[in-house]
Amino acid sequence: MNFSLKPLPRIYFGPGKIVDLTELVVSFGNTVLFIIGKESFGKSPFWAELRQSIAARGISFHVEHISGEPSPQSIDAITGKYRKFNINAVAAIGGGSVLDSGKAVSAMLATSGSVLDYLEGVGTREPEGRKIPFIAVPTTSGTGSEVTSNAVISRVGKDGFKKSLRHDGYIPDVALVDPALTLACPPRLTANCAMDAFSQLVESYLSTKASPFTDDLALGALRKVKKSLTSVHLNGGNIEDRSNMSYGSLISGITLANAGLGVIHGFASVIGGLYPIPHGVVCGTLMAAGNEVTLHKLRKSGDFSGALRKYAKLGKIFSDRERGSDEYYQDSFIADLQIITATLGMELLGDYGISSKDLSAIAEKTGSKNNPVVLERDELEEILSKRK
Repeated sequence: MNFSLKPLPRIYFGPGKIVDLTELVVSFGNTVLFIIGKESFGKSPFWAELRQSIAARGISFHVEHISGEPSPQSIDAITGKYRKFNINAVAAIGGGSVLDSGKAVSAMLATSGSVLDYLEGVGTREPEGRKIPFIAVPTTSGTGSEVTSNAVISRVGKDGFKKSLRHDGYIPDVALVDPALTLACPPRLTANCAMDAFSQLVESYLSTKASPFTDDLALGALRKVKKSLTSVHLNGGNIEDRSNMSYGSLISGITLANAGLGVIHGFASVIGGLYPIPHGVVCGTLMAAGNEVTLHKLRKSGDFSGALRKYAKLGKIFSDRERGSDEYYQDSFIADLQIITATLGMELLGDYGISSKDLSAIAEKTGSKNNPVVLERDELEEILSKRK
């Protein structure tokens, strides 16, 4: 048995944990920069209570609002504004984009230059790993960014990209995961985030870099996710479902950081840089098609060990049938993915302006790194065509 493990933040998990945030902030100093979303959290009673609690402790605080995915311009603007302040901690409270923004700001406040200089595949400088202490508080259950070492930065358009600012030093110091903060998520956002976390667990489990450690984590989280993946969309007020999905998202961040992801996230990286389409939509809409084509290629390859056994194990988790062959459970898992996709009403790529003529260009730029089998360009196009 062989594996290595990236560092983890101090993790605080459970409904009501938001009340601990003031003490956590105080532990780092008396000046904090809050990065929050423009909508739900900023209008919630949680934010009003937090501001009051922070002020009562004599803490000086600044607030920046984030809307949409972080861009190089937005990170550089915030960083430039606050480099002159003695910021003791950055606390990001929001969805994945807000957490990534906070992570990047905490890093760049301790670093010279533009964030562009340090992005993978874009910049020419190596990240230094220094940062201002960073607290991550997710209000959605999707990306697992509260426990990862990278912040995804996007530029959308013809020459667009989705690239990471990455260093183990950028892993948050604290991850506070309070499922109650996700209760206000609307159904569409809930579904998109749920499919993001679900896809991360599945892809990290099937990854060629997976280990017994990440496998056990992913399978345990998938059992919880199975109970709540569709019901949390239909009844968002159930705290048990919200807790299961928050846990699944948290664990998916740990497993993806240590095992990597597959072709679904390969697509998401490319498509997200070219079109204004939510990350969770790409992951969710391509889950069934991507795994169907991957399974078919595995069977054709004659490799009936490893990944195929894992597909059978996934099928057993999601199937109600007590006995069946490995092939039955593999097919059953694909069928369950198709049912989940339909139940959650995952949108098509075409709903965001992607047409048949775009598929070849997307496939050409998409890699299948860590996927259990390498997919060729025509197979990548086949996946996209199923959800265009």
